[in-house]
Amino acid sequence: MTLLARQHAGHGSMGSMGGGSSQVPDYFYMQKMFWVVIGSVIAFAALINLLDYILLWQRQRSLNARPKSFLPLCYATLTALVREINSASLPTLHLARLRISSPPVGKTLIVLAYLTVVCVFCFWGYDTESQWSWENIAYRCGCIAVAQLPLLFLLAGKQNLIGLLTGTSYERLNWLHRWAARIMWLTATFHMMFWFRSWARYNYIWRKISTDRLSQTGFAAYLVLTAVVVFSFIPIRRFNYELFVVSHLVLFAGAVGAIMLHAPLSRTYIWVAVALFFFDRLARILVTLLANLSFLHPKSPGRNWLWANHATLTPLPGNVTRISIDNPVLKWTPGQHVFLSCHSVVPLQSHPFSIASLPSDQKLEFLVQARNGGTKRFHRFATRHGQLSSSNNSRMVQRKLVGVEGPYGTLRPLRQFDSVVFLAGGTGATFTVPLMRDIVQRWRSSQQGTWAIVTKRVRFIWVIKARDRLSWFQSQLEQALNDVETIRKVEGYADIELNISIYMTCDEELQELNKNTSCVPQVHGEPEDETSASSLLQGERKTQSEDKIRVQAVESPEPEQEISAGGCCCKTTVDEDGAPMTCCCGPRSSSDRSSFIIDEKPTDSESQRPAPLLKLVSGRPKSRSIIRKVLEEAEGESAVVVCGPEGLQDDVRRSVVALSDERAVHKGTGAQGIYLHVEGFSY
Repeated sequence: MTLLARQHAGHGSMGSMGGGSSQVPDYFYMQKMFWVVIGSVIAFAALINLLDYILLWQRQRSLNARPKSFLPLCYATLTALVREINSASLPTLHLARLRISSPPVGKTLIVLAYLTVVCVFCFWGYDTESQWSWENIAYRCGCIAVAQLPLLFLLAGKQNLIGLLTGTSYERLNWLHRWAARIMWLTATFHMMFWFRSWARYNYIWRKISTDRLSQTGFAAYLVLTAVVVFSFIPIRRFNYELFVVSHLVLFAGAVGAIMLHAPLSRTYIWVAVALFFFDRLARILVTLLANLSFLHPKSPGRNWLWANHATLTPLPGNVTRISIDNPVLKWTPGQHVFLSCHSVVPLQSHPFSIASLPSDQKLEFLVQARNGGTKRFHRFATRHGQLSSSNNSRMVQRKLVGVEGPYGTLRPLRQFDSVVFLAGGTGATFTVPLMRDIVQRWRSSQQGTWAIVTKRVRFIWVIKARDRLSWFQSQLEQALNDVETIRKVEGYADIELNISIYMTCDEELQELNKNTSCVPQVHGEPEDETSASSLLQGERKTQSEDKIRVQAVESPEPEQEISAGGCCCKTTVDEDGAPMTCCCGPRSSSDRSSFIIDEKPTDSESQRPAPLLKLVSGRPKSRSIIRKVLEEAEGESAVVVCGPEGLQDDVRRSVVALSDERAVHKGTGAQGIYLHVEGFSY
């Protein structure tokens, strides 16, 4: 780090903190220039964010997502090129059971650009091969390492100043925080290695470390920084995230203390970093109090006067726990998440969960997948302490006092896009369902002139493992379809569309139904009626004899591998609109697949309004075909939103990049832009 020059006298002529030559800038000047570059990058990103808001305003005013004038066309073309580069990635490598996915090109270029900037500031003006420059380089590297410290804290905070300016939430900057920390550690390594290289000429390394206080504090700071970097890698974070958080805070506190002792001439940067840390903590405390204390919201009666949030825990199929907080004081927008804590069930822990409900629902709702640690305890508690509900087969438990911190998370408003495609896997629907429902709600509001919305088409895909998972959001999906049917009857809204498909990758009951169908392909895909099948979607509303299921076979473009007896045979990729082929699922091997589109005949009491059409498909979605079809019908820029496992994210990302290149978006073909938002749910 930055050192007191006179304390290293005898190892280089360093009478001041200059660069060792009248032609080389001094170290403090280079620190300032480093922040000029960083500040310029942040300002540029803030300008792009401002332009996006101007674009949103313009689109809502014109109700059109298609650029027409020269400047918007230039901006759209440049944006399309940047998006293709940003989202492109190399194919995933599979080594035995190890899956290695490459990061997007955009992230890689950002990290390489930052590394280049740091190296330029470290070595500019010096000859790294000259022994007379080694100590000067060591000083410079130490100065630049300390100058990076405030940036690390700016990128790490949840109440993020950079995110506020650039329209990005903390979780989407966290990867950059980790890489900036690794590059800072690399800079500190340069600092130490060049001192060692200089001392080694006189066999002086051990003597300096054992006798010189400045060298001791610097070496200690380097060891602690190394520990911070090592403990932040993915295997350790996923093994025990709570342990990682505690160790991260303790180790970084030790590193900051050691750096302060080691670099007294650069304490300004250290104090700025400390101030940013405590600002973030204070802001988080204030946000948490505002989200939990009832008396801070006197205009919202109907709850405990002190603590606002009491939750009901309900176990659901698939080892999922529904956590519901009625009448919350928290204000949020769809797509956001909060940190939830329930110390009576999971002591001293707080976990991030996507909000699965809308503010209009008058409740905060979370679907928590039981994995390890706290999420597993939530489900165990809900299962053990629940009492069977008389109204359904779910279990309800007593209300527990919970705390929430947030909300966090930002994405571009989807109401500015002509068409929107949602793809979710499993509990990833907690992110996409509220966003889809929000668009439908805005369609309703636009009839009254409350909201201006550009969106005309929504395609919603949800991939689940079994049919019972559909109960997580069945009522919300059906209500959305009913609302759209009502809206379409209003003059001027007949062109809006909502298409929902549920893909099931392993549903034994669906396989049995499929097994009973003919193995001979139907001519031209004509549907075959079955009159005795049970309802797959609305069993509570119809009896078995009242149901009619229309079974439509769908081609699988990929041959299925041989399935052993009792194995799951719904994992192949299927195309809903492919040439129809039936298949026989069973213990024998099969090269076919089929999907089931459920169209239930309404009862007499429901004859005036037919039941919504939900599509159930056996297999995995072919994302490229789904997205391509939406893009071909789009009249303006479209958005693709995906939330789910890494495999689904990678597949959708590659599909969007390929389609953007294939269609030559904004390159004279008339094809419109594609905005991609990828939401993960891993630490």
